[in-house]
Amino acid sequence: MSHTGMNRRRRLLAAVGALTLGATLGMAPGANAAPSLGNIDEDAAGSITVHKHENQVDTDAEQKPDGSGDPIPSAPVAGVEFTVYEILDANGEPVDLTVPANWDHLEDLKVSEDGRTLSGGPEAPSGPWTVGSAKDVGTTGADGTTRLDLDRIGAYVVVETDAPASVVQRANPFVVTIPLPFEGGWLYDVHAYPKNGLVDITKSVTEQPADGLGLGSKVSFPVTTRVPGLAEGTSFDNYVVQDTLDERLGSVGVASVTLDGKDVDPSHYDVEVDGNTVRVEFTPDGLAWLGTQGDERLVTTFEGTVESLGDGTITNEATVFVNDPDESNGITSNTVDTNWGDVVVKKTDAASPGTGLKGAVFEVYAAADPYGADCSQARPTGSPLTVDGKSTFTSDADGKISIPGLFVSDSVNEKAGASTRCYVLKEVEAPAGFVTPSGDDAYTPVSVRIGATTSVDVTIENVQQKVPSLPDTGGQGRTALFVGGALLLALAIAVREVMRRRAAQS
Repeated sequence: MSHTGMNRRRRLLAAVGALTLGATLGMAPGANAAPSLGNIDEDAAGSITVHKHENQVDTDAEQKPDGSGDPIPSAPVAGVEFTVYEILDANGEPVDLTVPANWDHLEDLKVSEDGRTLSGGPEAPSGPWTVGSAKDVGTTGADGTTRLDLDRIGAYVVVETDAPASVVQRANPFVVTIPLPFEGGWLYDVHAYPKNGLVDITKSVTEQPADGLGLGSKVSFPVTTRVPGLAEGTSFDNYVVQDTLDERLGSVGVASVTLDGKDVDPSHYDVEVDGNTVRVEFTPDGLAWLGTQGDERLVTTFEGTVESLGDGTITNEATVFVNDPDESNGITSNTVDTNWGDVVVKKTDAASPGTGLKGAVFEVYAAADPYGADCSQARPTGSPLTVDGKSTFTSDADGKISIPGLFVSDSVNEKAGASTRCYVLKEVEAPAGFVTPSGDDAYTPVSVRIGATTSVDVTIENVQQKVPSLPDTGGQGRTALFVGGALLLALAIAVREVMRRRAAQS
């Protein structure tokens, strides 16, 4: 072939590289096929192997179309579907690659986003070129590869036709020729490496602090989303993290937005609250900044205040929208739960167990071992808890004390999903006329279950105060009077006898 023909081949290879949206070529399994030298073999068959990986970030690794080069450092992407269309000339025949002018036309060819329309090729009478029927390459496997065997040489458009929702940046359609000009020869088994940008999302729940165990406390939900690596020259259309919080949570909002453990500049995003739906949407400047943070993890922490109990289980999940301006293809996180319960105590008269006592005052404490096997041995720790704005709880006319909301467990942290949690009540003031217990007797362990309780969880008795005895004229009183009177009478007789004897002696 002439020097001009070799230049055309080099230009075509450059054009193919440009059409792959920054794709690189990488190490393929098995032996590498050496390029054939000399003229194109018109009777040869060939193949296209597509290797689908995430966009590479901060790497100089290079791959080649024969499958040689550096190992691909980014993860493979499974479940991506590719379709191949053969390019046809004005007569509906496969483009003849033995015609030198056709290589020039391929160099100028432009492909529509869906791969079905061509422009920039030859004009009439030899054009326009079109594409033929679809050839299904298949779906990439766990290793990110799929292969199509071709029974003849030609020019083909490769289109990424379907992908998992986590793929936020699909590869543009690209042109592959069989054979492909490579290292001064012809390559009939070609490896292509279009890259994807992927996003993922994980939801968690922050462990409740020691002073956040009662109704009225805040709960926090960190949402971790990936910032996909972008191909060179591309940018984000949008990046939104959204959380619709449970209606039992009030004062909803965003506690923080961090990346790599550092606060994100607040000017990079807007926070919108609509009812219980909270959105963090990055601004144009923020999107430009995100484009430089490929493969980092963004943590958006949503929060709300527990205002009511309901069935006790508050469920939450979040959604991320990336390069999805219509927000029709969001990726939803896993679901997390935070579980709450209440406790009902009845205060009764020890002398009359069915009689409730009004006016007993209690505090509630966290247990030192909140998930002990037996709450009956629970011991208090820390300061009195505040529940629904109160730190003391007083029995009503029926002797009942209701503590309306106490944290039980969540789906992530210690004892995930536990159905009960231990707390300790302390009686700090007994009803009037009854004894306030002291020492260990003042404490009563309780087991709090998820959800609202409809029955009394524990009954606590009080005994009446003791007072000095009143004067008593009953049987014992009469005996005392009789004995006292007899003693006085005997004394009087003795005195009289002594006086009589003294008089006689005189």
